[in-house]
Amino acid sequence: MRAEYIRNPSIVVTCRADERRVGAHCSLLMHNRLPAARFFTHSAFLPLAALVLGGATLSSCGEPDKTSEKATTSKAAKAPAAAISQVSVFVDASTGMRGFMHPNAPGETGSQFQRTITEVLSNINGQRAGAQAAPAYYFVQESTPSNPRALRPTTYAELSNTVSTGIEKPALGTEMPTMLREILKLQKGKPGTVSVVISDFIYAPPDPKQTWKVKTDVKDALSEASAASLAISVFAGTSEFRDKFFPGNRTRFQVLKGSRLPYYVWVLGEPAAVAAATPLLKPLMGAGFERVSYNLPAPPAAVFEHFGNVGEWYVDKTGSRQTQPLTLHVAKNLSRQEPAEFVLALDLSNAPAAEAASLPKQLELDEAGTSATLPKVWLARDEAKAPRSPALPTYTHLAKVHLERLPGQKPATLRLVLPRTQPAWVAKYTTLNDSNIAAQGPKTFLLSEVLQGVQDYYDQQPAGREVWALPVQLQTAD
Repeated sequence: MRAEYIRNPSIVVTCRADERRVGAHCSLLMHNRLPAARFFTHSAFLPLAALVLGGATLSSCGEPDKTSEKATTSKAAKAPAAAISQVSVFVDASTGMRGFMHPNAPGETGSQFQRTITEVLSNINGQRAGAQAAPAYYFVQESTPSNPRALRPTTYAELSNTVSTGIEKPALGTEMPTMLREILKLQKGKPGTVSVVISDFIYAPPDPKQTWKVKTDVKDALSEASAASLAISVFAGTSEFRDKFFPGNRTRFQVLKGSRLPYYVWVLGEPAAVAAATPLLKPLMGAGFERVSYNLPAPPAAVFEHFGNVGEWYVDKTGSRQTQPLTLHVAKNLSRQEPAEFVLALDLSNAPAAEAASLPKQLELDEAGTSATLPKVWLARDEAKAPRSPALPTYTHLAKVHLERLPGQKPATLRLVLPRTQPAWVAKYTTLNDSNIAAQGPKTFLLSEVLQGVQDYYDQQPAGREVWALPVQLQTAD
């Protein structure tokens, strides 16, 4: 069988043709389970130019049909529903941050930190979506018996002005685990809240003999929230630093006059909300920035219906959009001689550059008892036919799945999994002794231990082992 065209919501017409003969034999397949279900047949790779380029499908007996078909893998189909109820921003305004937020002489452009964070704050302040509350802003300061509030409410104007013109009255800092704990307490019971935390994230216990506890202190602080429902993205950048630097190992301060040091932006909230907030953080996603995320949803994806399909299957849709999670209905008679193949398209345009680059070699398939394989993962730009297709350029990567059997009558769920590994930049940014930071370059005291605490927090969750996993449900076709 070579192609199909739907004439009636409950009727699928399939055609069998011998390429050496002029005639064709057509038959009807009844599908009442899904309205407008498309059932793709097993005669290998249909030419992309005929099926995608012109927008014309093949009619019941192989003739071009005048009705054009819109690509069902459009950007509109990939857009996530708004998941943010409010964005709260927390800026560490301690003495240790003054080197990033310093006064500038006329004509100076400000530090990299000032330029980047000012733009991030502007993006957040300018966003509105439906019933979404206005953003909330806070300074992070030391919690004392006389003033136990570690989070001081402020306004966008005051916060942005402090970042751009410098900290006039720096406060004593609060310990990083305390800061995280208080922020998570504040967002508890507020679904859809996203917390954006800006700090140098230097932490060491008051007792230098207890530095081995750093990862445990971080894990305990995060345990204020459930690991199953909390996502964390950590953005890292470097900036000129002009002021006193206070080492994490609690040795004497150093005066720096422009040395570059790391700063970090942590984003915490429910997975869908953190993912939806990512576009607001575009200034942190360019060259020179690093990132690691935990418990985020899989990237936008779709099944290409007219590209590389083999075998008999069709994909669930609601109108023109593919349902989520992606669901394929596959013929019962799969075998090694008559397998099914389909191509998944993934959009990693918002993913860290290192993650996107590693995908072709690192992506794995959890075959769920189907013996499915992942014969090929490649960049969409390397697909020769991509420039002529209206759909392929909206994705960054393609993955082909080969299937020879289903496990039984019950649905099975394949999972495309990107395993978690520690990003190379974490070791690069870590130092065990920051007493002479000017001679070391941009490093953070015990950063790897801090992020190990995050990793340990997710130890009992898939996020501890996976960067993300994309489910694809398989069902036997009626």
